[in-house]
Amino acid sequence: MKFLWGAATSSHQVEGNNKLNDWWAWEQKGKIEGGVRSGRATDHWNLFKEDLKLAKEIGLNSYRFSIEWSRIEPEEGSWSNEAIEWYGELLGECERNSLIPLVTLHHFTSPLWFAEEGGFSSPQASQKFLPFVRKVVRTLGNRIPLWCTFNEPIIFCVGQYLAGFQPPAIYSPEKCSLAFRSILKSHVKAYDLIHSENKTRKGPWRHQKLLVGYAHNMMDFMPSRDWHPLDRLLTLIAREFYNFSWLDATTGRKQRFGITGLVPFSRPVSSAGGRTTTDFIGINYYSKAILRWRPKSETYETASGLPFGISFSSNQEPISEMGWGFHPSGLGRMLRSINQYGLPIFITENGIADGQDTYRSSFLLNHLKEVAKEIDNGADIRGYFHWSLLDNFEWIKGFRPRFGLIEVDYQTFNRTIRPSAIFYKELIESHHEGHLAPSSAILKNYDSKLLKIQQK
Repeated sequence: MKFLWGAATSSHQVEGNNKLNDWWAWEQKGKIEGGVRSGRATDHWNLFKEDLKLAKEIGLNSYRFSIEWSRIEPEEGSWSNEAIEWYGELLGECERNSLIPLVTLHHFTSPLWFAEEGGFSSPQASQKFLPFVRKVVRTLGNRIPLWCTFNEPIIFCVGQYLAGFQPPAIYSPEKCSLAFRSILKSHVKAYDLIHSENKTRKGPWRHQKLLVGYAHNMMDFMPSRDWHPLDRLLTLIAREFYNFSWLDATTGRKQRFGITGLVPFSRPVSSAGGRTTTDFIGINYYSKAILRWRPKSETYETASGLPFGISFSSNQEPISEMGWGFHPSGLGRMLRSINQYGLPIFITENGIADGQDTYRSSFLLNHLKEVAKEIDNGADIRGYFHWSLLDNFEWIKGFRPRFGLIEVDYQTFNRTIRPSAIFYKELIESHHEGHLAPSSAILKNYDSKLLKIQQK
């Protein structure tokens, strides 16, 4: 398989008018910064053909997107043929534009009916999720070579039941523990079902090996004060719990979803025990995370009930519109740490909120250099997906952060290719028209080009 040079989106962030999921309902309660609502988002629902044409124009050969569960199954047991047909058309555009699809089944949003029944904290969650997976597999699956069952399962549970930045935003360590278990159980069922029911394939990628995995967020945790024992302890706990508990659970190792004194340890999922239930590891990486016990500075984000704070940048360094510093070496460290699992790796998200497009080109180059370095050292890295293809609705932050390679005017919905997207295209084309993986030898030649861009 050729290296995948791609970009990513998610359904709720770009499609618009996803009125039947929990995020839409949460937005109506004024939970988003500034009281904004997703509304039409980027109107990808109507403009997807233009968007995929632009993706091809900037040199991409792959597109990661999610299928909105609430569109496919608006009411429990009721299926929308219109939605299924639309996602079929989206896959058709991928095929016409030679964009290998990487499809995510759950990217943070759940149908309102499912959320009202307790979401993934319900013991019946995996039984409710599986019919949706089966429907997608039976109607669309034979055209999909690459699957992510869940996007960022750890941050999803933490956001819902510990830190309060995802609906229902209830502080409940017990529900957090239940959700960890249900999502793992749902992932394993989905993994087995996709493999068992995808025997007959069709389309341009029918001969490509079927791979089922997930997109897991990882951060380069570090203590605020090296000398402080509690900062150091926090860092060790965060690395083990946040970065590695999900990886261990999906590769047949010990299941340890919990934190002593904070989150009860969930009961192991027997169907995940002693076997690997993923064909690849997808990593979403953005920045470092600096931890401090009982911080007094406003530079540290805190959440009610948690005795520590977290910062995503160091003092006086450049930051993105999300307040995150630029830390490419952390991506290299994360890749080295997951290489021990012996599975193929995809960088399923890596990007920067930068509406002025000041830093994105250097961000791309420096992170791809880390990817190239690890490939040189023997890592089996098969793709890089920049976040995001388009500016989008960035969850609790609303429309302010601009992650897109392609700028979106939210008044007219006009699209404009940013200079950094052209730079990304040049990087791709320099690697034998995108057939080669990132190469240290090739990328080092772009330092001078980048300098000229920055001087302009």
